[in-house]
Amino acid sequence: MTAMQPIKDTPEIKPRKMDFPFSDVTEKFFYANNSIISTYMAALSGTFPPGEKGFIDSIRLYRDQVSDPELLEQIKGFIGQEGQHSYQHKQVNIALDELGLFATRIEKDLEKKITEDKGRLDSRDFLASTVGMEHITAVMAEYLLNNPHILEPLTPSVRELLLWHAVEEIEHKSVAFEVYQSCVGQRRRLHIVMGIQTLLFVWQVSLYQLSLLRWAKKVPSIKDVVGAAKFFLGKGGLARNIVGPYLDYFRKDFHPWDNDNRHLIDDWKRARGYSVETDLETIEKNSQYSTGAI
Repeated sequence: MTAMQPIKDTPEIKPRKMDFPFSDVTEKFFYANNSIISTYMAALSGTFPPGEKGFIDSIRLYRDQVSDPELLEQIKGFIGQEGQHSYQHKQVNIALDELGLFATRIEKDLEKKITEDKGRLDSRDFLASTVGMEHITAVMAEYLLNNPHILEPLTPSVRELLLWHAVEEIEHKSVAFEVYQSCVGQRRRLHIVMGIQTLLFVWQVSLYQLSLLRWAKKVPSIKDVVGAAKFFLGKGGLARNIVGPYLDYFRKDFHPWDNDNRHLIDDWKRARGYSVETDLETIEKNSQYSTGAI
C-alpha cells in the first residue's frame, strides 16, 4: 500500500436535489433528429443508474477503512451526488421509454451485469473500476462544460441535466481515487483495470446503441452518419478531444486534481445568475430546475 496523496483544496461536495421537467422531451431522436447521437446519449443515460449505484457500493466496501475526516466527508457528498444522478437519469429514461427509446431495458441489463461483477471481482478491482470510470466521466464532463454549444440541440431540461451532472462529476472527481490510494494503493492495478474497463465500456455502449436502434426499428440515414462523425470525430468532436485528458490517467504520478478545472464549476454558477460566493442552498432554491438541497 502506498501513502495517500494529500487532498488538495477541492470544491465542496454537496448534493443538490434537482427537479427537471422532462415533459419537454417529445422527440424520439431528441438530438437534432440524429438517430446515432440520440441513441448514444440514451444508451449512456441507461447505464447511469446502475453504474452509479455500483460506484457507491464499491466506495462503501472501503469506507470503514478510511480514517481521514475530510475524506469521509467527501465520501458522504459523493454518495449523495451519485444517488441524485441515478434518480434523475431514471426519470429521463422513463421519458425516453415513452418515446420508444427503451433506456430502462438497458438499466435492468447493466444492473444484472454489475451484480454478477460484484460477486466475482476482487473488491480492489471493483473499486479500481470505479476510479477509472470516474476519470472517464470527469473528462467527458469537462468537455461538455467547455463546449456547451454541443448541447444546444437538446431540450432545456436535458441540457440542464447534463450540465448539472457534469459539474458534480468534477466536484467529486478525486474521491474514488483518494479512497483507492488510501486503502489499496496499487497504481499498476489501476492502469490494468482501466484498460480493460475502457474496452468493455465502449463495446457495451455500442451494443446498447444497436439495441436501441433495433427496438426503435430505425436504420440510420447517411445524414445521421455524417452528423455523428462530426459530433465524435470533427475538430471540436467528443472522441477527438477527450483522448489526451483520458491518457493522463496512465501517468505514474497522476492525480485527478492535477487538472485544476474548478473554474468550470464557477462558470456554471455565474451562467445561472449567481456569484461564485453565493451559498449553494440559495442557488438550488432559486434555480429553474431545482427544488432545494438534500
